[in-house]
Amino acid sequence: MCRPLVRNNHRASRRCRLSQHALGVSVALCVAVGGPGRASATEPDVSSAKAATPPSPTTEGSNARSWRKGRPGYGYFSVGEPRWFLSTKTDIGGLYFKPYLSFGYGLPHWIWAGVDLNAITTPEFTQFYTGIRGSTPVFDVALGVRDTYSFWKTFLDPRASYVASDLRGTTRNARYWAGEGEVVGAIPLPHSAILLDYIAVVTLDVPKDKYVYEESYRAIVAQPFFQVMRVAVVARLMREDALKVGILTELVTATGRGGAVFRMGPAASIQLTDHLEMLGALSLCVASPDHLGLALGAYGVSGLRYRWATGESAPKFPWQGRLIP
Repeated sequence: MCRPLVRNNHRASRRCRLSQHALGVSVALCVAVGGPGRASATEPDVSSAKAATPPSPTTEGSNARSWRKGRPGYGYFSVGEPRWFLSTKTDIGGLYFKPYLSFGYGLPHWIWAGVDLNAITTPEFTQFYTGIRGSTPVFDVALGVRDTYSFWKTFLDPRASYVASDLRGTTRNARYWAGEGEVVGAIPLPHSAILLDYIAVVTLDVPKDKYVYEESYRAIVAQPFFQVMRVAVVARLMREDALKVGILTELVTATGRGGAVFRMGPAASIQLTDHLEMLGALSLCVASPDHLGLALGAYGVSGLRYRWATGESAPKFPWQGRLIP
């Protein structure tokens, strides 16, 4: 973390206090606004560049320019030797915790293949996932299985439409296994990108005469196989494209209920340091056969993501590292 090295250097001290305040505000916003995600989410990872030591108070401006000039063009995790590694990209938000481990070969968080093991816990459910994954900055593919346990929702008797109170029954809480495959692609454009995400899901042990509220995708499904498609148009802003903002659209279809679930809303992320990112998304229900309200009908995530890997050149704790924006 940047800190003044000379007591009478008021300008450097003020800059450092502002940087620390900005990071503190970012953390507070993430913890205050949380939302459920899913354990098995995959996405292209683009981290920012190599960390540096705090600047000298007499040459802070020139050192900052030199530090930025020498940073890798595609980010901190894009350089290094391919290797066997253990990595994490763990998320924490106001309403969820998502530990995420990967073991594989390549450049972690950049171009690699291996095994994912992760989980997520929210006030509504807990979920564990394991699978295989191949990842590049513009293409991601994953295949795995997950175990989901709902804290208060039950399997549902079939009907044409549901309201939120229908999901709480008198039988045992729903627990089910599912297999899923996911392909994520990114189309880079000048100062922007188009993100495409396709997910195929098969529930493995839901009773045949029951429907289930799929915790991962915030929709009620009637048949084992269904699909999820997402498209996001994202603008890349600020220094080193650290800020990404866009519109996310989401379609949950082939659920066996005669009508798809369509959501859309804003999404954003900002790379705070080489290892720490703040992210958020909220897609609101536009069309659905059900009336589940905001809490159960929307898809939201807001939190901090911390990346680390064995063998990296300058590892940092989440609270360390130089601010990028």
